[in-house]
Amino acid sequence: MRNYLKHAGLALAFCLLSFQGWAQFEGSRLSPQARISLITCSSGSDLYAIFGHSAVRVHDPVNRFDVVFNYGTFDFDEPNFYLKFIRGKLRYKLSISDFNQFVYSYTRDNRSVYEQEMNLTEAQRQQYWAFLTNNYLPENRFYLYDFFFDNCATRIRDGVEATFPSQIRFNISDFDEDMSFRNLIDLYLVPQPWSDFGIDFALGAPIDREATPYEYMFLPDFLAKGFANATLTANGQTKPLVGEMQVLFEREPIPFTRGFFTPMLVWWLFFVAVLALTVADVLRRRRSRAFDMTFFFIVGFMGVVLLLLWVATDHQATAYNFNLLWALPTHLIVAFFLGRNALPAWASRYMLGTAVLAAVLLLFWPWWPQMLHQAFVPVTLAIGLRAAYTVWFSRKTATETIEPQVKQTI
Repeated sequence: MRNYLKHAGLALAFCLLSFQGWAQFEGSRLSPQARISLITCSSGSDLYAIFGHSAVRVHDPVNRFDVVFNYGTFDFDEPNFYLKFIRGKLRYKLSISDFNQFVYSYTRDNRSVYEQEMNLTEAQRQQYWAFLTNNYLPENRFYLYDFFFDNCATRIRDGVEATFPSQIRFNISDFDEDMSFRNLIDLYLVPQPWSDFGIDFALGAPIDREATPYEYMFLPDFLAKGFANATLTANGQTKPLVGEMQVLFEREPIPFTRGFFTPMLVWWLFFVAVLALTVADVLRRRRSRAFDMTFFFIVGFMGVVLLLLWVATDHQATAYNFNLLWALPTHLIVAFFLGRNALPAWASRYMLGTAVLAAVLLLFWPWWPQMLHQAFVPVTLAIGLRAAYTVWFSRKTATETIEPQVKQTI
């Protein structure tokens, strides 16, 4: 969905054929032979392309231009690019590219391209053209991107509705499958289990609410279906918003493979290793301090990242993240004390609380407001196990230290 401008040329405003510059588009009129279409591009193999992409094509053979209006671009030269991207303050923009170059970039990546021509009168086409060209003005083309609520697909949907207020009806009741936003994006993440794992780690409870059929259209595939079922009413006449979908390019079949080392396998193997380490510790009457210190430091660092994504960014989807119940940021501090032979009393109580919290989290796993990834179950088990063992070992060591002193006193 988010076109990251792999090919920098597509990010630039395209000076086209009979036009010496973009300024000549301003106030221009389309010919009667012009047509406007919704373009939908299928998923790609990379994460940035996995959700597909939407754009608007305007083809005017008389005025000799064929362009694509693309809301999914941004400028890599933006000052503080990476910081703004992380904080959710990166401005995306509406860009224009040549249609043939646009399609070529997707066919080269083996991504299908579909077209649905909008069923508009000449006056309606001119009306929507005026909206698009006004949107492209320097003062209007930039916007703050939101993956779920303000992206390349929703911008097109909202733009059509803004152009024809109260005239568009999306007949999309068949979308209503009681799916959350997380369920919807999971449809696309089956081939990428590690991406699914990462997204479920970073995105919080807000995306677990049930999406309305209208909100499904943040995904390009559902936008295309929404347009296919939509009607436009004007002057007492109702007609379909778009015609039949045309295939401009059909991709070659992509072999499906999830790979052997999925998150579930890796983290269950990790738990088995932690269990074996704990058994060895019990048998040797020791505590693997270096492991505990490293393990809880990493988990605490992950918690700090989650907390910052919640409170220090504008990303709505990263708020209220229940993964913080196992990735406690305070683990980052306690980790330094886990390297000691004897734990302070407060650290021992903290680890007891960590073990209890892990048990509660696991006990109520299916009922939390956020759908937690199943691969975090073995991680939580490992945290609870090492926390419980730390408490047990700490108390056992303290008892063994006190008993000889008591006997000596007697």
